[in-house]
Amino acid sequence: MATKPQDIIDLYNDLDSGMSTLRSHLREVADYMAPGKQNIYSDLVEGGKRMSKIYDGTPILALRTFASGLFGNLSPQASPWFSLTTRNKTAAENANVKFWLADTTERMRSAINSSRAPLALQEIYFDEGWAGTGVLYVAEGKKYLLNCQTFSIANCCITVDAEDNVDGLYRRTKFSVLQCIQMWGDAVSKEIKDAYGKGKRKETFEIIHAVFRRNDYDWRKLNNLNMPYASMYIEKKNANLLSEGGYQEFPYAVPRWDKSEGEATGRSCAMDALADTKMLNQMNYDNTRAFQKSIDPPILASKESALSSTNTRPGGVIYHKSGEVPTTLDSRGNFSLAFEVEERRERRIKEFFYNDLFQLLASDPTNGKTAYEISKRLEENISILGPALGRQQTELFDPFLSRVFWVLYRAGHLRPVPEELAGQGLSVDYVGRLALAMKSQETQATGQVLNFVAQIAQTQPEILDNFDVDEIAQGTAQRSGMPIKYLVNPDVRDKKRKARAQAQAEAAQAQQEAEMIQQVPNLSKAVEPNSPADAILKAAGGGR
Repeated sequence: MATKPQDIIDLYNDLDSGMSTLRSHLREVADYMAPGKQNIYSDLVEGGKRMSKIYDGTPILALRTFASGLFGNLSPQASPWFSLTTRNKTAAENANVKFWLADTTERMRSAINSSRAPLALQEIYFDEGWAGTGVLYVAEGKKYLLNCQTFSIANCCITVDAEDNVDGLYRRTKFSVLQCIQMWGDAVSKEIKDAYGKGKRKETFEIIHAVFRRNDYDWRKLNNLNMPYASMYIEKKNANLLSEGGYQEFPYAVPRWDKSEGEATGRSCAMDALADTKMLNQMNYDNTRAFQKSIDPPILASKESALSSTNTRPGGVIYHKSGEVPTTLDSRGNFSLAFEVEERRERRIKEFFYNDLFQLLASDPTNGKTAYEISKRLEENISILGPALGRQQTELFDPFLSRVFWVLYRAGHLRPVPEELAGQGLSVDYVGRLALAMKSQETQATGQVLNFVAQIAQTQPEILDNFDVDEIAQGTAQRSGMPIKYLVNPDVRDKKRKARAQAQAEAAQAQQEAEMIQQVPNLSKAVEPNSPADAILKAAGGGR
């Protein structure tokens, strides 16, 4: 990997040249569905109009619903959406480990929610929806514990390893002269210093921030120039190195919504819907013109009428030649058909962005649909969305949460790791609504099997020996989103059962003894003459 500033600039230019086709595609998508992102290809005036090509706002609303739906159902700010666990499930049952996992999960959630992370995740979903690729930067913060920022893929170039994992990112940005002086001081080039001396403090310069895997990393050396990932800020114009440092982990999460073979960047729902979006805008434009022509049609008049003034305003006077009364043009357009076709296009665009699924998740269960109908519709939609959601967990949440954990750990904001966790490794369970909905198919299958088996068990109870009911109960609870800290440790559970069984056995024995005593005659009572007891006593030699 190139490490000299000029080599970094050459590599960036080479990668950037391959992004020209993508940028052209993104420009067209932004024009119709993400007008707020048009600044990726031009320096627009802040607050300027950006809707010049848009005649129908359905695609814009569908994209926003897509981003909001993912945020609310994958990583909601108001409710838990992930929990830490261990790869060794036996270790996870330890009381100390369970407490530490729950406490660490809560501390991570608090740090995320008190920073810009929720806003950044919302922006990432939006970027994935229109551009196909999101870029999320996570580092130590100054005002907050975490510094989370998003960047447009149009201003970034990425590299991937042999397993298609993003392992390098080269971001182009602009800094004003004043910002350069504030950040890097005397390290800036003579050109920036001269501009600062001349008072041109708002003049901007292009800066490249390169983050890549360091090939010569030596774990025995502890300094910021010898970390697994290198970080270099370089002036693009003259390859002047402004600063060099490093990261213990790759600081970016780069999720790609969908991906084609041989491409490093992702593809989006908006790209798939672009053709329908352009057609819908044209149809809306044509239908609006036809509607205007219908309610305010052109006037047919003789050529001689052109010499007279024509006033079509309400109460106006139209002068015409006797016998030649002006008439209106009869435009017999089929408006019902036009609007029907337009509505079909709108529905299709919403389907591209999975709006039906998000509306179903947000719908009121008391609106007339049965729970079975809702579950079936969810199952159909999630089976289509499943691969993309799996990519979100792998490329967005896993690196994001890993980075958050280590940032907080190194800052001393987490409790010491218990000895029982040594060498066990951590993993993450996702408990957002969409993640739980994906797991619900397994839960539903389990419930169906148990309902079927319960009918057989009425006549053949031994069939229940085929099932580990305790494991089913704990697994179903966890797949339904119940925090693991609410589940009783199996050792504690077994002790409770043993104590309960012992208490029941003692109670049964006491009851049995009481019944036996009631059946034996009271020997303190005098034996009646000539009774069977009197005969037995006489035979034994104890009679009178």
